[in-house]
Amino acid sequence: MGTLIPVISFVGRHNSGKTTLLSQVINHLSQLGYKTAVVKHAPHTLNIEPRKDSERLYQAGADFVMASSPELAITYCRQEQELDFSEILKQIPEDIDLIIVEGFKNEPLDKIEVLRQEIDPVPMLLPKTRALITDINMPVDLPVFSFSQCAEITDFILRFLKVDLPG
Repeated sequence: MGTLIPVISFVGRHNSGKTTLLSQVINHLSQLGYKTAVVKHAPHTLNIEPRKDSERLYQAGADFVMASSPELAITYCRQEQELDFSEILKQIPEDIDLIIVEGFKNEPLDKIEVLRQEIDPVPMLLPKTRALITDINMPVDLPVFSFSQCAEITDFILRFLKVDLPG
């Protein structure tokens, strides 16, 4: 990558609502004209459901499968070990405006923690945590957003990372 693409990581415990929240934020960014890349960390083996031909071929034992159509390409590739985060970033196209990461909590990335009362009311407050999104009244010295503040969360990310207007 020639220029550094801004990166923000959303972290939180399992079932805290990270993916649902990120879907809303990404949709909002898309409506504003931003091109986003998402990197989701799966700390355990990914489960691939053999519903489509490409998944079935991969499950049959192929080491590399690419399904390509005019609008979408999907690649399945077996690997000996998990890629280093810097190697993952090298695969992201240069025309992306913003990279959103779900997980990778041990990477030295700016983070937004997602926290739900019913899952675990105690924040992790990992290094480089820049904001919280929660349904709990949090007396912390960080910006705190509710789950319904998608526009405000998006604006915070763009301002904090100093992401230029698209186009």
